[in-house]
Amino acid sequence: MTAVRAFRTELINAGYEAEAIVSDYVFSDVFAETPQDRRVTLAAFTQTPPSYRNAALAVIDTHGVDAAKIVADYRALGAPLLFVLSGQEVIVWQVRSEGAPRAVARVQLDEVAHLFASHRQDWSPSAIHRAKSIGAIDRAYQLDFVDAGLLPMVEGQVHAKLDHLIDETLTESLHRYHLRAGNQLDERALFRTTFRLLAAKVLQDRDHSLASQWDANDIDTVLDAIARYYNLPRLANERSPLQKEVFGNAWQRLRGGINFRNISADDLAFVYENTLITPETRKHFGTHSTPRQVAEYVVDRLELWRKDPSDVKVYEPFTGAGAFLVATLRHIRDYLPSEWTDRARHEFLVARISGDEIDAFACEVATLSLILADYPNANGWKVSEHDLFIDNSLVRRAHEANVVLCNPPFESFSREERRAYPPMAARSATKGAAVLGAVLDTRPNALGFVLPRAFLDERQFQGERRRVEQLFADIDLVALPEHTFKFSTVESALLIARSPRVTTTARSTSIRSSVVTQHDRENFLRFGKVSNSRLGVLPYSEERVGDLWIRELDELWRYLAEYPTLGAIADIHRGIEWKGDQSQATSNSPRQGYRRGLHNADSVRSFVTGRPVWLDTRPNRLLYKAADLPWGRPKIIANAVRLSRGPWRLAAAVDSNRLVCSQQLFGCWLRSGSIDELAVIAAVLNGPIANAFVTTHSPANRIRVSTMKVLPLPLTLPRELAPLVAQYVEQVSSLELESVTAHNAAALLDQIDAVVLKAYDLPPRLERELLEQFRNAERPTVHPWRHWLPEGFGPAIPLHEYLSEEYTNATRNWVSDVFTTLPEAEAELLREYME
Repeated sequence: MTAVRAFRTELINAGYEAEAIVSDYVFSDVFAETPQDRRVTLAAFTQTPPSYRNAALAVIDTHGVDAAKIVADYRALGAPLLFVLSGQEVIVWQVRSEGAPRAVARVQLDEVAHLFASHRQDWSPSAIHRAKSIGAIDRAYQLDFVDAGLLPMVEGQVHAKLDHLIDETLTESLHRYHLRAGNQLDERALFRTTFRLLAAKVLQDRDHSLASQWDANDIDTVLDAIARYYNLPRLANERSPLQKEVFGNAWQRLRGGINFRNISADDLAFVYENTLITPETRKHFGTHSTPRQVAEYVVDRLELWRKDPSDVKVYEPFTGAGAFLVATLRHIRDYLPSEWTDRARHEFLVARISGDEIDAFACEVATLSLILADYPNANGWKVSEHDLFIDNSLVRRAHEANVVLCNPPFESFSREERRAYPPMAARSATKGAAVLGAVLDTRPNALGFVLPRAFLDERQFQGERRRVEQLFADIDLVALPEHTFKFSTVESALLIARSPRVTTTARSTSIRSSVVTQHDRENFLRFGKVSNSRLGVLPYSEERVGDLWIRELDELWRYLAEYPTLGAIADIHRGIEWKGDQSQATSNSPRQGYRRGLHNADSVRSFVTGRPVWLDTRPNRLLYKAADLPWGRPKIIANAVRLSRGPWRLAAAVDSNRLVCSQQLFGCWLRSGSIDELAVIAAVLNGPIANAFVTTHSPANRIRVSTMKVLPLPLTLPRELAPLVAQYVEQVSSLELESVTAHNAAALLDQIDAVVLKAYDLPPRLERELLEQFRNAERPTVHPWRHWLPEGFGPAIPLHEYLSEEYTNATRNWVSDVFTTLPEAEAELLREYME
């Protein structure tokens, strides 16, 4: 018996379907800089059609080459285990996303049957499939030989390569078209023809029988065969000599690109819509695009694998390009019986996944995305053209499903829309809240929504949050940073709710609050990893006020809840506002009726203010009476508009120069006290507690007066801060800081922060958690700033102790030696034990 036959026999005995075991499997190495195919002697997959997502085991022969290098070169296959033959010896290697591969077993060829028998449960297709697909979400399905980082790493490379290939192909082809035709190709034709070419590429690379019906060198025969197979209409002008040349050239470039054989079909669908949806197509056709990882994160967190697939019916209103539907298709298909045929899976999924979209072209894009993701099946998907704001349409359509996924429009109803859609507009002034309310009326079993960031904790969404908790016992909320969505700068949030109360007796609500920071945005969009999560269990009561969001540093804020507040000792007001044209509100030189002041939020930095301008204070130009505030008294000036997207959002400086401020800034007047006490309060406002507080308690782009009033102060204001602040201001007053001065100023600022934190008297663990919020963040100082503690610093000691001379001279080396960081493997074992 040959080695291949021996392995095939053991794979079948382990539960692998015969058609899921492929000899001489060829795949593209997506980690290579240029397209490069690799071949394995035998590959086994948990499902068909084969792809890196369901690759389980593979067999290769070293042919005298170093085995470890071969294994590292074959990561793109996606299989967690590689069996390397060297004569009569078989070495089983774990394929790892990073670092060298690890040998996990070594046997002789005649011992392979015993090897499989001893690992039959862990090496079965179902065990490996679940470990790859949900092992990173649910530890119960993890396997020690399945590297959880391998799948997302291959996936990231696949998407990058596909995006580059499609973009390069189309850009070159369209450039040629523009040069020859002198005008732009209709975007609809671009989407439709690109679908045909991608479908032809995947069919050809996977050796589908349809590919034998065309001449790969004749674009007409390719387009004809695809149109017949998917029952698509012929495109306008597709037979014109110019379009034949353009798309013939695009087809040849695609053929020469990476091999699609090992690429999951849903990857093609995601990249198809993501690459082609541009600001122009979005504007022309109203087609919006939900990032792939946002859609996949929501669907994964719904944990549909825990349900009987036959009991799940998924509906996506406002479908756009169909990202939620494609993610759902992949997710549910992964858990269907492996012995089902592709056709049986297709018919099952088509009956349980549907969407609606008002724009006909968006419906077409979503449908084509689903067809690409559903290789090798033809059409049958139901994405209907429908205006869901008319009457009670959305409620009627959502009633037909029990899982609703949605990225609704965020904007408010216009005056015309309020007249056209009275029932929906009566629900809320904003479309997102109205859509959520209508869906909640249908009492689904689960839902996943993209919503404005304000949904998490703003009063305007309090009613919707209360209704969500009344219906669901398990709720995930995720705060996303700006630019998560391709064509939107709005900060958004995810709502993921499951475990309906009608099917459970739960008298509590499980809450998970997660944050994706601006620094980690790309990591989330590549791998779906959030920056941090906070878990809580709330006692359920129908009278609850809808407080579902566990703020960052929530334990810290509870610790400081009884501390004095800024509003107890100071009056805080925004600056002046103007009527009409704002361009005449400021002047660079004195004018009649103008007063010296600060206009922009970024004119204040930590402890210092920028160059003043003159602000228009003529009564006929002003809104309200902010100009009458006591601007001539000594005060603190702080920004009312955030200074950054990160955690350093607030800066404050003492002003004794009678400056007036615009509404972009606050004035803060102590009811009693001296200039020195103003300096102490400024040190508090410039410190990490105040900045973390306004970041977690205010909207994304502004700071409320109400937040400033409840900002916690130390129990006792440390008077030693005033001379430190005066020394710091003196050092940074020069317009150009020398490097030595900047270094000294940074060290002095650290000392100021340490004194402030010492006055709060926080437990060391809470202080350390606070300080880590500012890792890799840019601080609003006039000199470079770096984090107080070095990367990876272990001991949880107060900052004032870390900066003390005694610690520096006597204890730092001793503490570092004793309190060393656990090795990652030991830390992971400890985490698993604690969980």
